[in-house]
Amino acid sequence: MGKYNVGIIGVGYWGKKIVDEFTKVEDANVIGVSDLDEKNLQFCAEKFGIKNGFKDYRELLAQKDLHAVAVAVPNAMHFQVCRDALNAGKHVLVEKPITLTSAEGRELVALAGKKKLTLAVGHIFRFNNALAEVRRLNKEEKYFGRIFLVELNWLNLEKAFPDRDVLFDLAPHMFDIQNYILDQWPTEVTCTGGPFRRDQGEETAYVISKYKDGVISMSNISWLVPKKTRQVFIAGEFRSALVDAVAQKITVYESGYTKEIHVIPNNTIRDELIHFVQSFSDPQKETKNSGAVGVKTVELIEAAKQSMKERRGIKV
Repeated sequence: MGKYNVGIIGVGYWGKKIVDEFTKVEDANVIGVSDLDEKNLQFCAEKFGIKNGFKDYRELLAQKDLHAVAVAVPNAMHFQVCRDALNAGKHVLVEKPITLTSAEGRELVALAGKKKLTLAVGHIFRFNNALAEVRRLNKEEKYFGRIFLVELNWLNLEKAFPDRDVLFDLAPHMFDIQNYILDQWPTEVTCTGGPFRRDQGEETAYVISKYKDGVISMSNISWLVPKKTRQVFIAGEFRSALVDAVAQKITVYESGYTKEIHVIPNNTIRDELIHFVQSFSDPQKETKNSGAVGVKTVELIEAAKQSMKERRGIKV
């Protein structure tokens, strides 16, 4: 595999992390970045030696030797920037959510297919070694037996972002992790939640997902809880497990005893970027975090919002 030229559109807090990791990916060469803030461009030049900084992302897309871009702009800009990138013939990795409506997401997926380009979404927990091991145990060994319940707690104290709500910020992770572990999407979604420090835009939400095989999943997502928590709990027929997704630790509960399953923590950002390069450079490589996966999570967020509005479960 040769070197592939990549660019990053949006180099704020998360975009800087992507730049940092991409500069360490053997098969990638970062040839440019784009951001509206001159200070962010200057930071990338001084910290990472990336001299090609553009305020207008279209100037970056116009670079003829550019193969792919990572998009880390505000959610409302995802659709426009990704569409422009795909139309410019570039492979795209966009942070979640893929778009703010499933209709826009489907349009991007169709465009990528038409152009024969890779469209991937930043569902980063698909690259978490602890969750990957839980998925393997469930799918290959039936380790838990029949799974009864899945509980997810994604909590931290966060400011009330003016351009997003907690559902679009955290629920993509919730729905995606459930699909990754269970290998199925829910058939019904029920949600309650709301704003507290502002007039609109949910800051806390509780989402119940029901599956065709009887599994029930409960997700608690919030920007109001001081202790940062990223946990997944699985209750199964034979045994149960608690996953600390940050520390990448798995604790198994069985017949009154507990044990730890050894997992070597990985750099999820780096592994996601490596997978992205492999997915567009190797036609045989499946994109684990495809645009279609991203669209499905947005459809489920739309169902959750409809559930809150109508105060009932929504079939999906």
